[in-house]
Amino acid sequence: MKKHLTLLMGTVMAAGLLSGCGSSGDETKAVESTVAAAEQSAQASQTTQAESGGEAGTSEEEITLHVYGPGLFAEQGEKGSLDMITGEETPGYDVVVNKWNELHPNVHVEIEAVPWENWQSSIQTAVLGGGIDLILHGASICDLVEPLDSYLEADPEFRKQIYAVEQRRTDAVNDLSVSTTTGIQYVVDPMIVYLDKDIFEHYGVELPGEDWTWEDMLAMAEKMTGIDPVTGKQTYGVQLVDTNSTANSFFNYQMMASGFDAKVITYGKTPLDSKVDFTGDGTVKALKMLQDLGQYCSSNVREGVNVDKTLTAENDTAIRWDQSAYKHYKEAKAAGVEDKFVFWNMPAIEAGEYKGKPSAFMGSNNVAICKTSENKEWAWEFLKFISTDETVSKWVSDCGRIPNNPSGMEFVKTEMGDKVQAINRAMEEIPDGFNNSTNDFFYNVSFGPVTSTMGVVISDLLNQVTTPEEAVKTLQNSVDEYLKSIQ
Repeated sequence: MKKHLTLLMGTVMAAGLLSGCGSSGDETKAVESTVAAAEQSAQASQTTQAESGGEAGTSEEEITLHVYGPGLFAEQGEKGSLDMITGEETPGYDVVVNKWNELHPNVHVEIEAVPWENWQSSIQTAVLGGGIDLILHGASICDLVEPLDSYLEADPEFRKQIYAVEQRRTDAVNDLSVSTTTGIQYVVDPMIVYLDKDIFEHYGVELPGEDWTWEDMLAMAEKMTGIDPVTGKQTYGVQLVDTNSTANSFFNYQMMASGFDAKVITYGKTPLDSKVDFTGDGTVKALKMLQDLGQYCSSNVREGVNVDKTLTAENDTAIRWDQSAYKHYKEAKAAGVEDKFVFWNMPAIEAGEYKGKPSAFMGSNNVAICKTSENKEWAWEFLKFISTDETVSKWVSDCGRIPNNPSGMEFVKTEMGDKVQAINRAMEEIPDGFNNSTNDFFYNVSFGPVTSTMGVVISDLLNQVTTPEEAVKTLQNSVDEYLKSIQ
């Protein structure tokens, strides 16, 4: 099989592989025919656990599981790393491998951790080369991974042990009207708000309640942008997230659209069967809120340059939001200012099925089973291990990240105390299977250059180059032109 796949690589790469991107999990389609050929060969030699309904158990023969991809494994390395901000030494992934080897001495794990740069094309090439069993952060590359819904149905107790699963709408394995589980998270990363108590106090602004709205945030941001009446220094009301990334700046829009229940997409079986309408009042409202909040950001945030997310004593912004909540706590603690910041949830959704819950966002590091794996039963066992095992959860938390299970959250709570409550609420109230880039408000795969168009639109809004009404027309034209091109 490896030889056969290697011969196909040149043709596929010439046709244009997945484009590189950052750690956002942007999704790009792979070449289905090549993967289908490889999958047919792999399936001929093995039976999945989902088909047998059994467990992998103990292997009497020597098996090697090949794990490939980016994320926390690459960031930490095999032997660990030094956090340059906190000065903390964090453990390597050898902790994970050693625990697995204790449990399954005949099933060896080989991990090839790769950087985020060009990660999707690296994964595609590795899979075409053959022999990959699990893909780190592979849930977004739907053409290459095994659908997991049948596995979850055969193992219902496992689903009860974790917070979330990775779901996508993709015509690579199903039609777009159906959500498919394509991976399982071992790190979860909800968006959390960081409130500077000192700035709130200096301006005489009350901290928000749990049911605060985007309008409440806007009013607070306006009051706290100016010269701090106590320190005499410039302060800003708010900091939007990832404005320095065209690929990720849509996070802001997606959360605000979620908050206003501004549904854009009605999914059919294919993109052409789906209805996409960015021109509705909800979309205008979300984009106007984004533009209005931009007035109370620093010029660096509006321009998307030199944007610093670190929580420090010199913080000049009243309201921030970002992922990596536990890591931000460790930064603040290392600077001795952990009590300066309140960790809070995103503004409440104002209408619809999830009214009253925090505006939705869920990042992750996930694991997927490669379609061409010849060891799918053991790949499933490793996937369950990495998302539930206590030693793995401790490793994840020691690295400043959040494990995908309530038991592992106890490690985080021990360090963060009451500040963990915002994370707990975000995890407990996130819509089941929610995905930032595959939802009713935004979908960055099957509708052409909508992600890059959204990035340009957001930049233009923040810099007052366009209006929300003009912006929705730009987004709609981008989708319409793409759909026309594939008819």
